[in-house]
Amino acid sequence: MFDPWLTSSHRFIEVVGDNLILNWERLEPPRQRRLREADRQNRDAIIRAVLANLAFAVATGIEPPVIGISLRAGKQKKTRYDRDGFAGLPRVVTLLAERLESDLLTLATSKEWGRASAITPGPNLLEHLRSFRFTAEHFHQLPGRESVWLSRTERDFAGNVAGRELIDYADTSETIQYRAEMQRINDTLAAANLGLEPGNAPTTPTRLRALRRAFNLPADAPHGTERFDLGGRLFGGWWQALPRSRRHAVRIDGEPVADLDFSSMFLRLAYAEVGVKPPDGDLYATIPGLSERRWRPGIKKVVSAMLFRTTPLVRAPKGTRSFLPSGLPASQLRSAILSAHPALAGVFETGIGLRLMFRESQVLVAALLALAEEGAAALPMHDGLMVARSKADLAAGIMAEAAKAITGYYLPISLEKHY
Repeated sequence: MFDPWLTSSHRFIEVVGDNLILNWERLEPPRQRRLREADRQNRDAIIRAVLANLAFAVATGIEPPVIGISLRAGKQKKTRYDRDGFAGLPRVVTLLAERLESDLLTLATSKEWGRASAITPGPNLLEHLRSFRFTAEHFHQLPGRESVWLSRTERDFAGNVAGRELIDYADTSETIQYRAEMQRINDTLAAANLGLEPGNAPTTPTRLRALRRAFNLPADAPHGTERFDLGGRLFGGWWQALPRSRRHAVRIDGEPVADLDFSSMFLRLAYAEVGVKPPDGDLYATIPGLSERRWRPGIKKVVSAMLFRTTPLVRAPKGTRSFLPSGLPASQLRSAILSAHPALAGVFETGIGLRLMFRESQVLVAALLALAEEGAAALPMHDGLMVARSKADLAAGIMAEAAKAITGYYLPISLEKHY
């Protein structure tokens, strides 16, 4: 999707932007009044952002290099999630597509509600973008993006949510505190030496590292609801999109990383919720008849679904069947999970998942802030952190204390090995 804050340091993008701005008057219909300086600056910023997004799609290997873009921006009231001065985005994009006869970009306008329009580089621009051999390191984000998000889910959160409604909430002392915490975390990440080992994935945008904290309201939350104790996970870091098999290539201050995870965290948070000490070991491996390692991904997804839903499980969640024994009825699977964790009978299928996710995010944020005070950068992964290997013991201790402070329990931490 189009990122209004994306910019490029590559000289080619600067030159093309300069030329478009210099010759813009011949693209626009004649004006009766002179353009105000503030409007001119906003228009120029839009042109440069559009060029940066098109170049980014090429540099990161998106094929075809398509960018989704909303052309309704000019018709809507500005919210805290929008970049100042970008109400003219639809007009600028339309003029670039129409007046340059697809030489710079092509525009496919969406006629379907809820589906974005799309822009792609025109043939001439695409040829130049490929010839200049952009890398992801030529791109970064400008400051100013909102770091505390609130949205309403449109269907079951555990079932691969297709969409969301962003809520333009009113600030409170709570949201101001969360934003200050995100600023501290993002400042630490911005100053850190982060990257991948030489020669590994040059298309990974390692300079795009500003995180946002995303709070979620369930679909049945009344309109007008604004609360910040559901969800709260951190998103936006380039490392979060890396498959586990490639985390070995991550470098912090030139060092390989230690990948520290809270073991069986979501189930342990559920036990903490009811004030019961959980069994020892891997809580996803205690299901009768399903203790083999190969079934763990499927069990984890089913357990998550049972924590998010508010009705009894009657079918396996989408995408889990290949991780479960063939022919195993969902009712039998549900009974096996309940028998393995009887203390959680009053928690499963009560919709507690978003609250547990908030507890998880509290632990991670507390650990990140404590590590920042120690001058140590850490990369969050929802239920764990990646840190430079020399900081592994420090991070593990801080994570354990953060969990104790938030949940009342020390949660076990494991070192994931990908090497």
